Amino acid sequence: MNTSADMSDNDPVLVQRLTQGDRQAFETIYRKYWWQLFNAVYKRIRDKQKTEDLVQEVFYKLWRRKESLEILHLEAYLKTAARYETLNALTRSKITYTFFEPFQELLLETEEPESRLLSKDLMELVQAYADTLPDKRRKIFLLHVNSRMSTKEIATALGISQKTVQNQLGTALNGLKPRILPLIATVMAVHYS
Repeated sequence: MNTSADMSDNDPVLVQRLTQGDRQAFETIYRKYWWQLFNAVYKRIRDKQKTEDLVQEVFYKLWRRKESLEILHLEAYLKTAARYETLNALTRSKITYTFFEPFQELLLETEEPESRLLSKDLMELVQAYADTLPDKRRKIFLLHVNSRMSTKEIATALGISQKTVQNQLGTALNGLKPRILPLIATVMAVHYS
C-alpha cells in the first residue's frame, strides 16, 4: 500500500487513488497544490478571502467529481479549474477592469497546447469584436488590449481626457464580456469536466 510520502510526487497515482475515493490522496493533492492555486488566483483578483473561497471551490469540485475524473496532467487540470472559477467569479462581478485583467493574462498563458489554441481563438474573437466598434472606441480598445497601455497612457497618446478613455474602454469591455465568456466557459468546461 502506498503511503502519502510515496504518493506526494506521483500525480498519476494520486489521481487514481482519488478516483477510488481515497481521502488521503485528496489531502495530499490539496497540500501539494493549494498554495500554488492560491497565488495564481490572487494575482487576478487581489482579494484574500475571495481567493480562498475560489480555491476551496476548485478542491470541493475535485472531490465531488472524483469518480468521473479523467485527468492526464493534474497540475494543468487544477490550474485550468482555478482559471475557470476565477472567470466565473469575475463574470458575476460588476467591475469591468477587474474582469479584463485575468482575460489578458489568459491570453498570455501559452505553455500548454490547449492554452495556445484558446489564446488564438480568443484573440481572433477580440479582433473581430474590435472591428465592430466605432473608430475612436476601437482605437482605445486595441491600444489597451494589444499594447497593454493604461487609460492614462492612452489619453496622452490620443490627446483626450482619461475619463473619456475610461468611459470608451468600459463600454467596449462591457460589450465584449457577453461575447467572450461563453467561449471561455465552453473551452474551460471541457478541460474541467
